[in-house]
Amino acid sequence: MDEIAVALPESTTTPVGDASVGQAKIEWVRRHSPVLNGFVRETLADGALAGVRIAVVVHLEAKTAFLATVLADAGAEVIVAGSNPRTTNGDVVEALRAQGLTVVAEPDGDYDSWERELLAAADYAPDYIIDDGAELTMRMAQFRPELYQRLQGVSEETTTGTSRLHAMSAAGKLPFKTLTANDARCKHLFDNKFGTGQTTVQALLNLTNRQIAGARVVVVGYGFVGRGIAQYAQAMGARTFVIEIDPVRALEAHMDGHTIGAAKDVLPTATMVVTATGGMRAIGEADFPYLRDDVVLANAGHHDLEVDVDALAAASTLTTEPRTNIVTYRLGDRDIHVLSGGALVNIAGGSGHPVEIMDLTFAVQGLGIHYLATTDLADGVHIIPKHLDDAIAAAKLASLGVTLDEVRPEQEDDSADWLEGIPSA
Repeated sequence: MDEIAVALPESTTTPVGDASVGQAKIEWVRRHSPVLNGFVRETLADGALAGVRIAVVVHLEAKTAFLATVLADAGAEVIVAGSNPRTTNGDVVEALRAQGLTVVAEPDGDYDSWERELLAAADYAPDYIIDDGAELTMRMAQFRPELYQRLQGVSEETTTGTSRLHAMSAAGKLPFKTLTANDARCKHLFDNKFGTGQTTVQALLNLTNRQIAGARVVVVGYGFVGRGIAQYAQAMGARTFVIEIDPVRALEAHMDGHTIGAAKDVLPTATMVVTATGGMRAIGEADFPYLRDDVVLANAGHHDLEVDVDALAAASTLTTEPRTNIVTYRLGDRDIHVLSGGALVNIAGGSGHPVEIMDLTFAVQGLGIHYLATTDLADGVHIIPKHLDDAIAAAKLASLGVTLDEVRPEQEDDSADWLEGIPSA
């Protein structure tokens, strides 16, 4: 591996958390991650990642930390940063540092400090990135072009980041191979739907201490994340509504039992609104007139800007903080409550995805980096191959004590027989 001289940032000397508490959190994840701690560890033990420098840039809490330790145990040089300034856990940061990993993130930061942290991660000249939202990838392209050109690959976590990678590839600005981990079946079918669905509703209720049965919950966006949120809210007795601009997804939401409508039609009676588009300003200034008094706004998409908090603050006459992680904005005679500053509510206002879900997601990421490092792929965006996806699912089932039947000979399709009787063209 070619070396490059870089100016490394100075590490912090003041602890910002309790390493022993953080280690206990990581150990809890290990206990409930049979795929990552078993099948993935065994695969990575072939030495392919020894000496490889990997930047892990995902919401920095215990589950991300365990992924980082698995990579480090495989011999990789791991640099850890956060993908959002509001979701870095100080105890976990100190636990990773105590284990000898390089961490360039601190808790309780703002967007300026987060930008500096991302560039600090870039300055370690990673060979590969496990990214979230393509946040580090984009910044390296813009601010560290020489190091960007040296990148060997990226494995991307999110729908938003996947869209960004495709845009970069289409523009001829992606000079290396990438994997969209988000498009792996063992990621989006479980993480996006069941993980975000469950934990978003949990965080919303825990932060507000409000009742969901009978509530009118509007979900903005009906991708896999929106599906999960609407499904969990509906199962808990909410009346569920969906705002969606894609006609096929809107029809799917209708078939799933949700009421479909435009913002002007469904927002005026909503008691809770959750954005899940992966885009910008899903609830913006144009939507404010439709919001009723006492409505709760939460974001479950990638961008903190899915709820335009800055515009809401500019339009308000008074702001108060009635509960932890809730800011109330006064618009005329209406109070609008925003959870977790518009950041991802299930992480900034909760504990993030269930461990069992992230065991699958981070298995995809761990095997994805190994696949990138051991496979000759063309530059551009790729999906993890089916056999690896299947292997992850099989390992998860095995951990549950489940074995599957195989197709018996008499169940095979007879196409081979009748194809022999068809004349060649």
